[in-house]
Amino acid sequence: MTDIAYAIGLFLFIVFIMIIKILISCCATGPFSPGRTNQISNFTSVDQHSINTIELGLDEATLRNYPKLMYAQAKLHKGNSTSSCCSICLADYKDTDMLRLLPDCGHLFHVKCVDPWFQQHPTCPVCRNSPLVQAATSVDINS
Repeated sequence: MTDIAYAIGLFLFIVFIMIIKILISCCATGPFSPGRTNQISNFTSVDQHSINTIELGLDEATLRNYPKLMYAQAKLHKGNSTSSCCSICLADYKDTDMLRLLPDCGHLFHVKCVDPWFQQHPTCPVCRNSPLVQAATSVDINS
């Protein structure tokens, strides 16, 4: 019986040592290990233009040119084809809510919802069509 216990103990000790060795080798090849330096240097050699250019949404002047109207006016103008809720905040429109109408696709949104969207993205939140293709601006970080 002691020979079996000795064999089981030796087996478990060897398994434990192998697990420790595997864990150490995995941790040694982490993101800051010496073997990873070539990947970090490859990142720094990426095209400098792609790092310095950030795509932004629409500028304030373009955004102000998009028509604003009350939901009651939109219902009169479009009839039953008008959506009943804002696709951004998912709140139902009230007749007194101020909406922004996108000229090309005709989608409606609360002004307070869609203006921040357009400051970050140059496309409609629903159909992803650009209301004004040339309105998308690029800003160079170096300048």
